[in-house]
Amino acid sequence: MPQAPPSRSQAEVLRGAVAGEPWAYAALYDALYPIVARALQKILHQTHDYEDLVQTSFELIVRTLQKPRAREIENLAAWASAIAARVALDSLRARIRERRIINRDAEVGDEVAVVAGPTLERELAVRSELAWVQGALAGMNPEQAEAVLLHDVLGHDLWEVASLTEVSPAAAQKRLSRGHLELKRRAERRSKAVRK
Repeated sequence: MPQAPPSRSQAEVLRGAVAGEPWAYAALYDALYPIVARALQKILHQTHDYEDLVQTSFELIVRTLQKPRAREIENLAAWASAIAARVALDSLRARIRERRIINRDAEVGDEVAVVAGPTLERELAVRSELAWVQGALAGMNPEQAEAVLLHDVLGHDLWEVASLTEVSPAAAQKRLSRGHLELKRRAERRSKAVRK
């Protein structure tokens, strides 16, 4: 009867992955898949290219582990969720660019949805709001949008946001504050446009 492989610590797995060990990549995937999947789902919800985005996230994780600073990673889970957030944000930006090219007359966030049942209006309103928020984040300064996603959507505290984005806590706070202000300005502009 074959024995189960010994359980390895995060530090051992990280060292193995940095060294290019195949067992470490397998262990890394097993440990990080739920974290990456959860981060992508929180930001994007259901999307047709979900598996591609998971793959892209892991490709970025592996490429980043080949860099000299990879040994400095302290919280593997938080680091992986930050990478998934960047991949999700890039995906949102790509969707916005596609929509503008395909349909120049449509507003950012316009979506056609077919839903059956008594909650049709509520579901359409929720989808419309979600599409608007995704479009707003995609159109913002990338550093500010990333800070908002990491803090407000993924639930990282300010110190983790600073660590994950490799800036000081003061700089992370500034990005987060400016991101919140930008979202508020966009929401106010949208509200005024709807009232007209």
